[in-house]
Amino acid sequence: MTGPSPLDALDCPVASGIYIHLPYCRSRCDYCAFVVSTDASSSGAYLVALGREMELLGPETRGTTFDSLYLGGGTPSWTPASDLGRLLVGLRRPFSISPSAEVTLEANPEDVTPESARFWAASGITRVSVGIQSFEDRELSAVGRRHDSAAARRALDTVLGAGLSVSGDLILGLPGQSAASFRASLSRLIASGAAHVSVYLLETEKSKTIEEDRRAHPSRYLSDDEQAEAWLAMGETLGHAGFGHYEISNWALPGREARHNLKYWKRIPTLGLGVSAHELWNGRRRAVVSSLPRYIGDLAAGIRPLAADHLLGAREQAGERIVLGLRLSEGVPTREIHDRIEDSP
Repeated sequence: MTGPSPLDALDCPVASGIYIHLPYCRSRCDYCAFVVSTDASSSGAYLVALGREMELLGPETRGTTFDSLYLGGGTPSWTPASDLGRLLVGLRRPFSISPSAEVTLEANPEDVTPESARFWAASGITRVSVGIQSFEDRELSAVGRRHDSAAARRALDTVLGAGLSVSGDLILGLPGQSAASFRASLSRLIASGAAHVSVYLLETEKSKTIEEDRRAHPSRYLSDDEQAEAWLAMGETLGHAGFGHYEISNWALPGREARHNLKYWKRIPTLGLGVSAHELWNGRRRAVVSSLPRYIGDLAAGIRPLAADHLLGAREQAGERIVLGLRLSEGVPTREIHDRIEDSP
């Protein structure tokens, strides 16, 4: 389920992953710190640019099999079905995608319909990560979410009904959230049939709007101690429901861990396509520019627009292995780190 061992895969592009950033959103949520655009007028040119980036990267990946694709954003579920279908077909031209690949699509509840879910399944998507965030309407509206609790429940039922694996996201620390309301959201997500649960703390420092609101109205927010207590109680609840806590923010039923995300934490090579995407490939950390116009313009000129391209030394690799590996419940074998440092020049 999790691919090759970190030692085997670290420098050898086997059973690798591909991340694709689709930056367009109907609106920006108050807590969002990702590179997104609420103006979709450039989406056609963006998809053309993505195709060109694939062509540029194709020669680097000869002999590599990819067993995970992850469509993130932004709001990938907002991508029209015809465009999404062409994108998924186009990926298989320059890249060797395993027939059993895990293919994940991030989705907002308001985009999920029986028709869209059936199309996603027919297009080869196997897993949908649904941005629930909360089942309390007042908490959702407080951070600018477009869906309500009823839409969230319908979305989960619809995706599961299409035969797709479901991961549900929640946020702890939303404005107006109480420990009781968070527990209620968690219980609803567990009862929905989702096989994977991701829970993230609200990062107030990444949103000027939320940071200012918390300073002005601290009573609307759980204290740090209250959040810590809710987090610990959440772990117990998920454990009793059969979910394993395999990474800091992620729980899964046995065998349902996110194959693609495990690649990041185990330093298995992944490509990153699209504006602001990051990747680990051939021992290099590379990052694509965060400017949407530059991304489209450079690729129109046949240039891959990288903002960073750094060859990692042995000690840097060991450091990454520790920092990323300690996010996982399995930890990091000390012998592995010792050997890497000993072998470094």
